Amino acid sequence: MSIKKKILASVVVVSTLWVGATAYISENTEKYLNDYITKSNRIYANNGIKMSLLSYKKGFVNSQAKVSVDFIDPEIRKVLEGVLKLPIVIDYEIENGPILLKNGLSVGVSRIYSKVKVSELLVDKDEFKKVVKDDIIFNTNMLIDFQNSIKYEANSNQIVAEDNQTKFTIAPLEVNGKMNGDTLAGTINMFTKSIYGEIGNDGEIKLEKVTLNGDITKVFDNGFYLGSFDMGVENFTVNDKHNKEQNIKNAKVKVAMDIKQTNSNLIDTNFKLNLDIGDTKLPTDIDFIKTISVNYGLNGTKMEAWLAFQDTIKEVQKKQEAIQKRLSVAKNGKEIMIALEELQNIEIEIENRMAMLLSDFLVKDKTTFDFNGDINGGQAKALLNIKYIGDEQLPKTIEELTAKIQKELLNWFALNIDIKLDKSLANRLPSDLQGQIAMAMMTGMLQENNSTYTFNANYVPKKLTVNGKDRSDMLLLLEGLQTAQSQGSNF
Repeated sequence: MSIKKKILASVVVVSTLWVGATAYISENTEKYLNDYITKSNRIYANNGIKMSLLSYKKGFVNSQAKVSVDFIDPEIRKVLEGVLKLPIVIDYEIENGPILLKNGLSVGVSRIYSKVKVSELLVDKDEFKKVVKDDIIFNTNMLIDFQNSIKYEANSNQIVAEDNQTKFTIAPLEVNGKMNGDTLAGTINMFTKSIYGEIGNDGEIKLEKVTLNGDITKVFDNGFYLGSFDMGVENFTVNDKHNKEQNIKNAKVKVAMDIKQTNSNLIDTNFKLNLDIGDTKLPTDIDFIKTISVNYGLNGTKMEAWLAFQDTIKEVQKKQEAIQKRLSVAKNGKEIMIALEELQNIEIEIENRMAMLLSDFLVKDKTTFDFNGDINGGQAKALLNIKYIGDEQLPKTIEELTAKIQKELLNWFALNIDIKLDKSLANRLPSDLQGQIAMAMMTGMLQENNSTYTFNANYVPKKLTVNGKDRSDMLLLLEGLQTAQSQGSNF
């Protein structure tokens, strides 16, 4: 076979394969969308949101789809239906693979585009356009590869909202991330360069380099998830022209949350807050504060309890929704009173079930509450650790659990506290707090070292140690109070 014929044959084969693959993908993209929507609804149902594929128009190279997003929670819907056209309907243009040419050469199952003008989603479009003259436009671009991994990007135009003397400007929003189409695990990153607001002659507010990052490692069918989120503002300034004592200048804020599963199949949850006040001028009593760091977490809890907690929330919300619907169409006072009484009964049910779930969370010698607080990078530090050391199995009725808590609570936990305060910072505290430090020194509750004051306490059932000394005598008062409470309850 000549070279020309080989080349021609190759072109024919490749073209045939491309045509066949494109036809196959165009046939199956609708299934991808339906599968994704079904999985999403299992998660978002807990938040009162429901997605639906309204229509799908198949094409050889390009297809079109309409997807609706509705709010099924009656309370949320009541708030939104006067503002938004419900359900929200979004049009998608779908480029069928395997070869994708629009916006750069790529390969994959499909690339999905959407362009949403916020004004088109609103009930009163004209009123909105008076405030946001250039509209708010969101563009999205999602690439689905052959492993059902989804990479997505989204962005907005600059948003400017102006009404009388008030003006807010938000720099273009940028979003990107990836997600597993089968498990819905993935990442999200959001960023805007600045948010700036002017409130007439009253003042201004400015946020710079605002970020939100998420990493979801596992999503359960009932909506519970494992993963982490963090949000940060690199520069936060508030200028109140009428009350300059409340101004904030060049502050930094970062908040983080993490939920993870340990090797023992237990759940650790942690929350962090870091605050740098920047050039903010604080009141004289606390003007020594420059940075604050707080980290606390509930660790070593049962996975089953978290899943049951999520299921309980969903179940209770469904009951509340049903009663709210009946209230909205009640014909007389009797029907209203019956519905309100049922709502009260649900509140009692929630209290009882939450109390029982609390006992299901605890694991002997594993469950701990940890707190770590810090001022000015260590000038003041506080550490707290509480460990559950009670029974492996707790009562399964609210009455028995309450009675057990009243009698045995002091035997359920071990505790450790460490506090350190630099003298350089202590000397700048208000005079009443300095007086309390002096009193604590006299009673031996606080120890003085070369440059710091320290306090340490360790507690296990029947024994308390303070600054290395046995102070179990202090427990007699607590035990007496617990006994009196128990007897009073029984009486």
